[in-house]
Parts: sequence; C-alpha cells; structure tokens
Amino acid sequence: MKKILRLIPVIALILGLMIVPMRSRALDFGDFSGDSDYGGGWDSGGWDSGGWDDDDDYSYSGGSYSGSSSDGGDLFFILIIVGAIIIINLVKGASSKGTPPRQNVYRQPTVPALSPITDYIMQDSAFSPSEFKEKLSNLYVRMQNQWQKKDISSLRPYFTDAFYAQMDRQLQYYRMNNQTNYVERIAVLGVELLGWKREGNMDVMVARLNTRIVDYVKDDRTSNILRGSNTREKFMTYEWELVRTTGVTTARSTGMTSQTCPYCGANVDINHSAVCEYCGSVLHTDTFDWAVNSIKGISQRTV
Repeated sequence: MKKILRLIPVIALILGLMIVPMRSRALDFGDFSGDSDYGGGWDSGGWDSGGWDDDDDYSYSGGSYSGSSSDGGDLFFILIIVGAIIIINLVKGASSKGTPPRQNVYRQPTVPALSPITDYIMQDSAFSPSEFKEKLSNLYVRMQNQWQKKDISSLRPYFTDAFYAQMDRQLQYYRMNNQTNYVERIAVLGVELLGWKREGNMDVMVARLNTRIVDYVKDDRTSNILRGSNTREKFMTYEWELVRTTGVTTARSTGMTSQTCPYCGANVDINHSAVCEYCGSVLHTDTFDWAVNSIKGISQRTV
C-alpha cells in the first residue's frame, strides 16, 4: 500500500500531461480536415461529368479518395494510451510482489476482403456505378453545406442512426461556442468505388472521394477567423462506408424530382431537402436506399 501511495505524484503528473489542451484545428464535415497536412500522396480524378445543384455549384469527376484526423487529435489519444499503460504497469508492479506477468497473444481480426463491383451488379442488375458515384458527389456537397448551417437534420435519411448521432454531437460544439465552420469552393474531383462485402445481413459498399475545399472557422459574434484560412485550398481524400440490407435492390428512377410526403400528402422536392417542409417528417428518396455508416479521412494537402 505504501508503494502505491508513493506513486500518486507520478500518476498525477501523467494525468496532467494527458489533459493539456491540444492545438485547435479547422474542420470540415465530421472533423476530418486539420491545420496540418497528413496522409499519403494525391491521386486526382480523370473524367468530368455534370453534378446536381444544391445551394452551391460544384464540379464532379471520376477518380479516387482520402481521410483521417489531424495531428492534435492523434497526439491526444496517443498520450491517453501511453499514460494508461504506464499507470497500469506502475500499479501492477507495486502490488504484484513478484508475480510473473501473463503473456497475451494478439490475434489479427478477420476482415472480409472487398469483392469487385461487377460481382455486385450480378446480384443487383439495376445498380449503376456511375449514378451511384454521382449521388455520392452530390451528397458530399450537401453534407458540407448543412455542416456550415449547423443543422444536418435533412441528411438523416442518408446516415445510419449511430453515424448521425456522432456527427450531430460533433456539430454541437459549434452551436454551444457560437462558432461557424465555413466550407466553401467545394469541388468533388473524383469518386471511386473500391468494392463491396457482406457482413451479417448487410451489404457494405466502400467508396473513395477526392475533393477540394476552403475551410475555416469564424466567431459568430466578432466575425474573426479563429482557425483555418478563407483563401488556402485543401485537397482532401476520404473513405466512405455505406450499408443497406442484403436483398434490397436498386429502385429505378422515375425521372421525377419530387415525391408526395406519406405523412401529410404534400409535394416535396427531394433534391432540395429530405425533410417535408410542411409537417417536418424525415423522408427517404425512392432512388437512394444506402446509408453512410462511417467516414475516414485518409489525407490532406494544403496549397
């Protein structure tokens, strides 16, 4: 017991280092961009195509993708892990009295390999890779616009419940601190479908997005820029994981841009909003039945 008491100052010092505030960073939707560049190289897209209008103009072209968090967040988690390991070892060393350490064997988790998109088309003949990539491009722009508005409720049909809750919690930081994360000059430079897999009763599609944004944070009260730059461009790469129930097939487009709200009967423009403007009900479109389950930031390059 006396040995453990002597360790208290050391433990307090480690905890103090762990809670030192980290350097703030500018963020895009989901906190993927940062003050510093990270990740591997850059693979720009190749072909150009038309996009869907959604508040802001944007470009779309086929290509690749990137993603992960900035150095501040990584350092914070590294300190937590290192501090926890040190504390556990110190306490165990003071109380074990010569007990030989137990050896743990690490087993690599089994991760299903991705199958090619051509295999998926054999199961869902209506699935169009080009249309799917265009919808992901449009969704990315909508996500950035709604993030800037600090209201992502209209995006709920496109996210799993867990992912929506996570993103809304992160956005709550800006609401509470009277800050706005501006994301401007949005361009989707490339979308690539990496493949698909089946997990349980879900089909999982993995896509890579290459984009360009201008990203900064302003104080709502003073209009001062707190983080980021309103002139420098960031080239981002993300990996998206989308899911839908196994057995569901792609609904063919009716060519209509509106649908009737099943709750109140009003005509709703589904390209403008996924929420009925009359009764507030969240709507699902008849042509996109996948949901974003996770997003990883792979790389960032600032110019």
